[in-house]
Amino acid sequence: MNASPPSRPAQIAERLKQLRHSMVGWLDLQALAELQDLLRQSPSSSEAVEIEAYTLLLDLNTEAPKALRALQRCQELLNLAQALQHPLCEAAVWRVMQLLQSFLMLHPAALHSAGMAAKLYADAGEHELEQMMLESHNYVLFHAQMYEELYASCQSQLPRARQSRNVFCCRLIWGAASAAYTLGMRCPQLQQREEWWRQARELHLEALALSQTLQQTMMEAISLLNLAVVEASLGQVPAARAYLDRIGALTHLDAHRPGWEAWFGLAQALIELHEPRNNAAQEEAAWGGLLATARRLLDGGLNHAAAAEAALRTINHLGRQRNRLDDALWAMETLLDQQLQARQALAQNMSDTLSVALELPRLRQEKDRLMEQGFALEQSLAQRNQELSHALAKVQAEASIRAAAEAALQKAHDELEAQVRARSAELELALRTLMRQEKQLALSRMVVGVAHEMNTPLGNARMAASTMQDQCQDLRAQTQLGQLRRSELDQALNRLQEGSELVDRNLARAGQLVERFKALAISQHQEAPQQLDLAAQLRQWAQAWQARLPGPDFRLDISVLPERLAWQGFPRALHEVLDQLFDNSLQHGWAGRTQGWAGLTLSQIRTPGDETEEREAVQLLWQDDGPGIPAEHLPHVLEPFFSTRLGQGGSGLGLSTAHSLVCELMGGRLELQSPPGQGCQVRITLPRLSAAAPAPAWPDHSAQPD
Repeated sequence: MNASPPSRPAQIAERLKQLRHSMVGWLDLQALAELQDLLRQSPSSSEAVEIEAYTLLLDLNTEAPKALRALQRCQELLNLAQALQHPLCEAAVWRVMQLLQSFLMLHPAALHSAGMAAKLYADAGEHELEQMMLESHNYVLFHAQMYEELYASCQSQLPRARQSRNVFCCRLIWGAASAAYTLGMRCPQLQQREEWWRQARELHLEALALSQTLQQTMMEAISLLNLAVVEASLGQVPAARAYLDRIGALTHLDAHRPGWEAWFGLAQALIELHEPRNNAAQEEAAWGGLLATARRLLDGGLNHAAAAEAALRTINHLGRQRNRLDDALWAMETLLDQQLQARQALAQNMSDTLSVALELPRLRQEKDRLMEQGFALEQSLAQRNQELSHALAKVQAEASIRAAAEAALQKAHDELEAQVRARSAELELALRTLMRQEKQLALSRMVVGVAHEMNTPLGNARMAASTMQDQCQDLRAQTQLGQLRRSELDQALNRLQEGSELVDRNLARAGQLVERFKALAISQHQEAPQQLDLAAQLRQWAQAWQARLPGPDFRLDISVLPERLAWQGFPRALHEVLDQLFDNSLQHGWAGRTQGWAGLTLSQIRTPGDETEEREAVQLLWQDDGPGIPAEHLPHVLEPFFSTRLGQGGSGLGLSTAHSLVCELMGGRLELQSPPGQGCQVRITLPRLSAAAPAPAWPDHSAQPD
């Protein structure tokens, strides 16, 4: 027969037992999710108390005020657990209280809580949990710097633990060895110090042999590292190096284990310091390495505190021996500062704890008052529930009527959706037809523009070539008849030269037009972003523009430019844009005039970026005092081949090319304004730092004037 599945209470008890043995960390988020799930499974009263205690610990997030409130709640849970007379539940609360008290540096209270939890686990026959609490007891002694008590506690537990030879025994040996090493470090006499260190070495050797027997690789590595530190402190450099080499031969090590990097770095610094040398510079470098290691350990927090103390005391001992009194004094002062800070933190925690304790009676009174209000509220809710029941019956009657109305609305909605889909299909077809017509119109306009612009130079070139061909035939005929005179030959050569020059000019004009057409494709513009002083670059370009002014009464004003403005972008493209704006002022703004003015300003602004952030940008403003752009032409001046002088030297590509370079290549924005009687204004906004691969930085809708 198949065994029946365990009942729900048995499942909850088994899951809680697994958590009880595995949960040892502060912020085990997986365990927190498991506890929250258990609370939803309706556990028993004692199980609920234990689960809440663990939840208080895991949801702490290492905040001192929250730890104080959690400790206060634990006291209430302890009273509940004692009333329920459930040892494991009470032990769990003591266990959580010990961790909270350790975090708040209330070490005497933490020792008491650990002892109570260990006793309760022992009475319940949970020897593994008992050993866990004994380890916690030793950890409290270690962090409280009660090394004499830690050494005595571990030594008293070792005779019994050595009989089992398990992981707990190895940790007890480590505790005794760590206490012996630190006690030696605190001894002022060298002989006593070394005696303690030799005891620590013997204990670590025992832990090493036990970890190898248990085949615990990480425990073996910890024992080897502890031996390397002890041997390096004793000045036994070869032995210390040998232990570090043995660590390097191990695999699957957790190098991010708390405190591992601190002690490993200290061992290396001590080995370098005690290495025999005859070179003073090398000794100075080794001493500097120890000082740097100590400073680094001081910034490592609680996990590096013991290693930092060992480094500082080593600097103090050896500094006095090696006549480095300043460093020895610094180390001792730093140790005193650390102790003072620890005492201040302890005093603050004691003060906060006392404040919480004084607040407890008031909170209990407030709790009783809230319970009375809750009872009254329950009565009011009962009456309200009865009223709601009557209202619900009425609502249910109305719901049937509403359901029929909703069915009719749904039918109408479906019919309307069908009509909308049909209309949308018609509109989509019309839109595609319109877009196809727009593309054909734009293509036709472009073809007409290209043909119109190319016909003039090509027609002139063909006419000149035809004339030159006729002239060559006449010249050949006269030569064959022998009737060619020198003057006629000179005239013919002159006409041929004029014709070739005319062909060359028109072909050059055609080539320029082709280049202008190619400029419409931004992909043809090959330029990498550059870092430069934009203000200085504008002054340099302005000198060339000054030389092209049509007369002395025409003026280009650049006095508003800043002294310096760093910019990363595309200078060749920007020069092409500004050169086009200057040509527009020459050809359109000042045509037929004897005087004129144009100005260029540069400023740094901030523009909206992604989401709510802002970013830096530069803004250039070109303006002239010409007649401006007529209102009917303003919406079209950025379109390719739009020109009021088409066939008269204007290709209609200048402003279109400038707009493409600014918006598509440089990721900026170009705006045109031409208020009546105020000339033409072109505002260019560019990112302060251009991306390596250009992309539009702003929506292009601002390119069109209002």
